[in-house]
This record gives sequence, structure tokens and C-alpha cells, in this order.
Amino acid sequence: MKGVFKKLLTLSVFCVIVNIQAQTEKQKKEEVMATITCECLENASPEDLSKDFEKEFNDCYKASVLGALLSGLPTDKDSTITLNTDGSSDEISDEDSKKAVKILEKDCEVFKSYITQQNTYDEYLIRSTNNACSCMVRIPTGISLEEKNNHISECIVEGVSTSGVREHIDLNTVENVKAFYDDMQRVLVDECEVLKKITFSSDEEKLNSYSANDKAMDFYNQGIEESGKGNYKKALKFYKKAVALDDEFVFAWDNLGRTYRELHDYDNAIKAYKNSIKIDTLNRASLMNIAVAYNYKKDFESSEFWYTKLKNAYPDDPEGHYGLSLVYMNRNKLEHSLNSVIDAYGLYKSSKSPYAADAEKVMRYLYTLFEEQNKTDRFKEICKDRNVNLKF
Repeated sequence: MKGVFKKLLTLSVFCVIVNIQAQTEKQKKEEVMATITCECLENASPEDLSKDFEKEFNDCYKASVLGALLSGLPTDKDSTITLNTDGSSDEISDEDSKKAVKILEKDCEVFKSYITQQNTYDEYLIRSTNNACSCMVRIPTGISLEEKNNHISECIVEGVSTSGVREHIDLNTVENVKAFYDDMQRVLVDECEVLKKITFSSDEEKLNSYSANDKAMDFYNQGIEESGKGNYKKALKFYKKAVALDDEFVFAWDNLGRTYRELHDYDNAIKAYKNSIKIDTLNRASLMNIAVAYNYKKDFESSEFWYTKLKNAYPDDPEGHYGLSLVYMNRNKLEHSLNSVIDAYGLYKSSKSPYAADAEKVMRYLYTLFEEQNKTDRFKEICKDRNVNLKF
């Protein structure tokens, strides 16, 4: 905070000069903002810009808002300036900010250099994640979660090596490599549907996974085919026929529940999952999916019950901990939520799962909830006790 204050104090003098100029040259707000922001960036150390350009830019932007307001003050009477707590002002519109950025893109070399670097970074980030996602198509779903995560990690490495990123982006330090891989994981979690399918499928063969009834298997396979096309109503009919012929057909019950969920029929989805759990009480897919279905119904108490069962049955599976974190958050049990997502984060990290990025997002959102209740000190205390060292 001291750095920002010093920067604002120094630039306030510069703003007064701009103010005088503005009276004679009729400078617009966006021109004043662009001038101050660019000069501020030029005066920043290359190390600071390289380390966190966004922070430096935001600090400079706050100073430019103050400068734009000062430049517009009349000289013949006393005036006051009001800033919001985040350094913005209601007197500076989004359109003013956009115009200032356009000027920076045109005239400010240090800003243009950053934009060029950022565009190159984004281009190779997308290339790397697309390559990794394409690689994941080859990963079978009928293997253990640990094996899946190992294959996923291998695909992420392959995505980087085949994209040519190292020729265009500096990945010569541990920090830069970690930052790039973290960004890849965030994009994969948000954009790669194959990753979701692999991670959340549960096709490991166990007793009653498949049916000995050939006709039931035929209906099941037709359901799989229609589900793959997104024809969920047709798939539903085939799965129903499969379980009618073999009421202990676990995979058919699981897929029936999943299909009902796709159709937003959560009550029937829950019934299907319960039938699967009756046959296999430790069915990971059904334990997780029934908790999700109750969550969609906003029955958070029931969702907590089933996520707890999942966590107890599979303590090393992060999904139970992660799901509990979301349920606790909805029930305003913020400390429980934070501890659960920290558990999930540790398990994701140790298994090299990209979903560590998802857990980070939840932690960051929880920070804002703790902040609203003036409990950020407690948030930081829990993180410190749990050896979580993220910037909030």
C-alpha cells in the first residue's frame, strides 16, 4: 500500500502540471489519463513491470483517474474530488477508460510492448492447451483416477512440447514455467470437455458393472450412442429398457441417472443413483452424482450427506472435499468451506490434476466472502496453518 501511496503522491504533482496544461490546451479526460498512465509506466522499474505488469498498470491507472479529475477542476473556485475505495471515480465512465486505453495502444511504447507480449503469450497458451486437450482423447476412461491424472499430466507436457511455445515465450525460470502450466490448467478446466469426461467418468469394471443379459447390453450400448449425440430423450428409453431386463446393471443405472440430470429431472436422477448405490454401496460415480443432483435442487443438507459419504469412502479423492466446500459455502459455513477446499487443493496438486486451478478459484471467491464479513484475518490464519501460500 505504501508503494501505491508514494506513486499517487508523486504523480499528484504531475497532475497539477497537467491541470494547468488542460486549461489552455483543452485536454480531454481520456487524454490526461493516457498521458499520466504512460508516464507512470515509463518511470516504473523494468523488474516491477516484468514481475506484475497488471498491478503496475492498475496503480498507474488509479493515479491517472486522480489526474483527470484534477485537470477538470475550475481554477476560480474551491472544488472537491471524490474517489471510490478502489481508486475509481463516478466521474470517469467506462467509455473514458476505453478511450484512454485506445490512446495507450496507439502512442505508449511501453504499453504496446506489453500488449504484444501478452498477445503472443495468449496465442501459445491456446495452442498448448488445444494440443493437450487433443492428446487427452486417447486416455481410456476405464482406468483408475491416479492413472488418469498421470496420463493428463503427460498430455499437458506434450501440449507444451508440440506447440513451439519455448521459442516465443521465456520459460527458462521455474516461476515462468509454473505460471504457464497453471494458466494451462485453468484454461483446460474451463474449455476442455474431454478433460471433464475423463475426470468425472467412473467406468472401472466391477461386479455388476455390465450385464450378462445380451439384450440389456444391446439397449445399454444404444443408450451410450444416443447420449454421445446429445439425444438424451432417446437414450433415456434405451437405459430404461436395459434396467428393466437387468435391475442389477450398475452402469445402466448410472447412465440413466446421468441422462435424467442432463434433462434437469433431478428427482428421477436421484432415484436412479439410489438404485445403483443399493447394488454397489461404494459406487464412486453415483455417490458423487447424487450429491450433485441434490445440490442442483438446492437441498444442501442432503448434498452434504452424500458428499460426506463420498469423502469417507474415498478420502484420497478430491471430489468429495471439493463438493463439500461448495455445499458449506451455500450453507454459509465459511470456515468449513475453506478447510474442505484446501483439502481438495492438496489432493489435486499431489495427483497432478488440472482441477487444482478450480480449487484456487474457489479459495479466491471465499476470500471475498470472508472480506464481506470482516474476517480476512481468520481466512489468512487458516491458510497459514494449512500451509497455503496463495496471493489474495
